[in-house]
Formats: sequence, structure tokens, C-alpha cells
Amino acid sequence: MSQCAAFIVHLNSSHRHQYYIETKNPPLSLSLSPPYSCSFRLLLSDMNPRRPNSPPTTSLKLIVYVTIIIFLVLTSLSMILGKFYSIAAWNHRNPNLHRRPAAGCAVPEYKRRLIGDLEPLIAEEPTEVWEGLGKQEKNIKYLPTMSDLRRKNRLIYIDVGARDYESSIGSWFEKQYPKQNRSFEIYAVEADRRFHGEYRSKEGVALLPYAAWIRNETVVFGSKPIVVGKKVWRMRPFGRIEGAGEERDGVSAVERVAAFDFVDWLKTVVRPAAEDFVVVKMDVEGTEIKLIEDMVRRGAICLVDELFMECHFDRYVKCCSGQRINRFNYSYDQCYTLFSGLREMGVVVHQWW
Repeated sequence: MSQCAAFIVHLNSSHRHQYYIETKNPPLSLSLSPPYSCSFRLLLSDMNPRRPNSPPTTSLKLIVYVTIIIFLVLTSLSMILGKFYSIAAWNHRNPNLHRRPAAGCAVPEYKRRLIGDLEPLIAEEPTEVWEGLGKQEKNIKYLPTMSDLRRKNRLIYIDVGARDYESSIGSWFEKQYPKQNRSFEIYAVEADRRFHGEYRSKEGVALLPYAAWIRNETVVFGSKPIVVGKKVWRMRPFGRIEGAGEERDGVSAVERVAAFDFVDWLKTVVRPAAEDFVVVKMDVEGTEIKLIEDMVRRGAICLVDELFMECHFDRYVKCCSGQRINRFNYSYDQCYTLFSGLREMGVVVHQWW
């Protein structure tokens, strides 16, 4: 027994136990009955199969692996939440943009299927000058190139924020929009009196000399100055409904004009049961957010078959490196979220610049 190094006890159902003696020589085995006359260390192998004093490496490795995984998950979540925090906060302030349209506003199934065939939205804010990009973009997938207009009754084009005739009606819609040899009724919505005279001589174009809005009222219309650093640009009145504060600040170029309830008017003109086909271009210098909210809330968004919209945001300016204008209080990420939300509703919408 002097050669004993360790006794490994295997418990049997009987009173006798089999012991295996680990020695320097080839292993020996013997049978003994308690009580034992030899002093030795019992290792209950059925309870702890490891050799004595062996470190718990498996448990330590498991703890390390779990800690690393938790760290990576938390880091990823932190990055994602940091990226989308401002978007989520903006969505909270504009809940009507990300819910289903009002009851009775049904989007045809064929239009939902066509959403996936549209040109992809531009996810990253471009840094180059965008002037005219939307009107010349060759990748735009116009709805009439994917569907047949022959079954449609009336074809209607509504230019909200039309400005002068050549701004978009003459230069883009008349020349580039595919019409399948059909004629459109054209409505120009423009509150700026400087452009009204031109439309009197344009046959086939009905002028609505008011500001498109969410109710019938008189509004402050024009533009507050663009301020970048120490530079201030005063703008002439155009395209934007401002607040009463801009009327009193002494620097904004504003005037009072009549505004009309765009949704009420749209529901009067468009007849869904008659299979009217409606195209809307909307460029209203930031007022589009309120108008789209109202159209979704009141179920009028489904009256529009195809929407071309400029979402205005505070862009970088060429004059001052790293500086943005402070006119709209919207970011490009918020505009992208708006376009994405509309497409998820089934609205055929395109980014317009």
C-alpha cells in the first residue's frame, strides 16, 4: 500500500466496493470490506469525475463567452438606438405619418405589389447640389409605365406649389410624364400673386390662387430669412406658410393670403368610384408635412395614385463648410422616414427635388 497514489471509489449497490489503485507500476485491483485499514483519499468519481485539484476550465470559459456575447449585443443595440433616436422622437411627434390610413381609405392591391418595383429611395443624404435631380432622374419608375390607364375615367394632375408654368408643369409634366396618349385635367395651386397672371393665358390649366392647407383660413405666407453663421439671406414671399411671429419680426418676407382645405377640395374633385387617376406634385417649402399628416388622418391619401413630393430639410450650404440652413427644422433622416412610411402604406411616392 506504500505505493498508493489515489483510490477512486466506485459505489456499488452491495456493501463490498471495488477499488482501483493508481500506482507507479501497472494498475492493481483488490477487494476490501469496510472498515478500511489503509489511510487514503477517497475521490467519489460518480460525483466529481475530474482529477483532484483540476481547475474548473469549462465553467470559466462559459462565463467568458457569455460575457463577450452580452457586451457585443449591448454595444450593437447602443449604436442602433443612437442612430435612430432622433427618428423615433420625430415619429412620436408625427404619429399620423406611420399608421394605417383612415377607415374607408383602401389602397388597391395591384398598387401595393408595384411598390417593390419603384426606384429605391435615396437613403443617404447626398452632398452634391440637387437642383433639378428629381425632374431629370432617369431611374424614376412612373406608374403609367407599369399599369394600364385605358380603364381610367378622368386623368387629373394637381401641381401643389406650381409657381410659374415652366417650373414643373411645362418643363416636366407636359414633356416627360408618360400619359399613354391620354389628356389630363391640370390644376395649378399657387398662392404667390406674382405667378397668377401667366396662367390666364394657359389653356387647359385651372389656377387655384390660394395656399394649400389643412383648413380654410387666412395665413401668413412667405419666408423667414436663411441664417448661416453671420450671413443672412432675406427671401421674397414664396411657397411656405409661416407663423404669426414671422409677421412681426421685421426681417421675414411675408404677407397674408387665403388658404383652403386641400383634403376637402380633393374629395370634391376626385371620384374614386369613377376610377379617376390622380397625380400630385407637392413642393410647398415645408408645409408638406402638415398636408400629408392631414391626408392620412382623413383618408384622402388613397385618392392619390402617384405622388411626387419634395420633403424640405436643413441642408448643408456651399458657402460655409459644415453649416446648415435653419429654415425647416427637419433632417434628411426624418424625410427618409416619411417616404418609407408612405410606401409601407401602399402610396406610390417619389422623392422630388
